[in-house]
Amino acid sequence: MDVFCSFQTGGLMKVYIRFLTLFFLPMGILLGCGKADVEETAEQVPTEQIAIEGTEVEDYSALSYSGLEVLAYEGDSQAQIMLGRKLEYGDEETAQNFTEALSWYQMASDSGDYDGTCALGYFYLTGTGVEQNLDKAEELFITAIDGGVDNAKVGLARVILTRGDYLVNLDAQDDEELSTEDGEKEESKDKTSTEEQSEDLKKAVELLTEAAKAEDLDGQYYLGFIYEHGVGVALDYSKAFDYYSRVTRSESMALQDQDSINHSNIALGLMYIKGHGVEVDEDTALEHFETASENGSAKASYYIGQMYESGVGVDRDYEKAMEYYLLAADKDYAPALNQIGYLYYNGYGVDVDFASAVYYQKLAALQGYAIAQVNLGFLYENGYGVERNLETALSYYEMAADSGYEGATEAVVRVKAQINEEL
Repeated sequence: MDVFCSFQTGGLMKVYIRFLTLFFLPMGILLGCGKADVEETAEQVPTEQIAIEGTEVEDYSALSYSGLEVLAYEGDSQAQIMLGRKLEYGDEETAQNFTEALSWYQMASDSGDYDGTCALGYFYLTGTGVEQNLDKAEELFITAIDGGVDNAKVGLARVILTRGDYLVNLDAQDDEELSTEDGEKEESKDKTSTEEQSEDLKKAVELLTEAAKAEDLDGQYYLGFIYEHGVGVALDYSKAFDYYSRVTRSESMALQDQDSINHSNIALGLMYIKGHGVEVDEDTALEHFETASENGSAKASYYIGQMYESGVGVDRDYEKAMEYYLLAADKDYAPALNQIGYLYYNGYGVDVDFASAVYYQKLAALQGYAIAQVNLGFLYENGYGVERNLETALSYYEMAADSGYEGATEAVVRVKAQINEEL
């Protein structure tokens, strides 16, 4: 192996967005100013909304974390769900914690709140904070659908698509190298008869269509996704573009809607890069990526980094590329961590630093990121930034080979031969 790997494939990731801003009265008011002073200041400085017993809360997002906790422990399911959202997505004041988010959603669901039941379904669907269980996810989504939650239809559709492996190699395409040329697309493996596939896909499309008609942003995004990739429907870039655009025009500030808004902006950016249903327009692509990046999307920051690294639509600028990769790396986004290591290995925009290359590749490899595992195998095999160690190189190559990464098996054979020669 004589080439240090750069670009790769990977899945969709979560993104984070911060909305909550709290305002407090000046200390003079708390200590007891005159009435006139209080009234004058109150007009200028809005106060934090607090939970008052017996008073209906109009905006749960305006409550502090502690205020939400008070209501949540008193059995307010909406407060429980808002706490779950904060913990699931994280913000400036709340550290992301999937386990605690799951517990609040469970509490809301147990009290009969179907939004909580739906939220639980997604955790079991994706295996976030709990072992993946598609049967459990399906059960929860059906319950939530019966309770009138439109977004649960999206969840159930995703269960169907996940169970049938219909999205294999499709999510991964979103993390490929930016290019106006399409690579070869692998076919998903058939695990059921054609008739069963047809019925499953038909049901998934119906569910997504119903959710989209109900103005559910998740439903609109995934409907765009299946039209873009021709999953259960005829491939139609025009319809995909339309559904993605509907989502990006949304002004929703809800935490749970930000993923769909960001993913749709990214999808449109990729369509403009590749000319899928639209004329190639790298400037517009960059605008969509920037919108998602500013909204907290690590993947969008990564794509902007790729544009600067490769000179796609912009002048090649490795320092700008590093700047955006670091933004994504702050959210532990494995492809960006891999690219930072790649830049350090080659000395692009920075001094060659094999030790830093090893460091960032390890961060990505710890997430099961196959290309970083291959890169680490290469570094250990050749002693770049680390002491040469064929056994360690072999272990990394084998990890990548086990995940099906192309070329890793050949590396395994090569290193085993070297080990045998040196015995």
